[in-house]
Amino acid sequence: MAHAGTHLILDSNPAEVPHLQARLSTLCGEAGLDDLAGFQLTCAVVEAVNNCIEHTFRGETGHQITLRWIRQQDSVSVEIRDQGEPMPALPAESPELPEPDAESGRGWHIIYQWTDRVTYARQGNENVLTLTRRL
Repeated sequence: MAHAGTHLILDSNPAEVPHLQARLSTLCGEAGLDDLAGFQLTCAVVEAVNNCIEHTFRGETGHQITLRWIRQQDSVSVEIRDQGEPMPALPAESPELPEPDAESGRGWHIIYQWTDRVTYARQGNENVLTLTRRL
């Protein structure tokens, strides 16, 4: 994983996610998020990146995922860009938590519960998912 200022670039490899998680934790602390808010935003971003690796790239490594850290006066946003397959429409706001024995489906629930705003757009050949957390 490389980083240039407020940009983090990683390969679509699950082995890079722990490094991303550590860097996001540091950025959250520097932005003034308390420990809980920083943990929640970091988990939401990691969940979104894992979804990207698993679904838009179908587990293939060698694809670039770019994150842009955006610190504003009253919020922090993380913009996640990839050139994978287009996402279907975002799930309904705060989707229901799946059954306890379900093997998947918790990711979007976590993302919506632990961020204040979620947006998605397809820009050219890129998916752009932005997760925002108020300070």
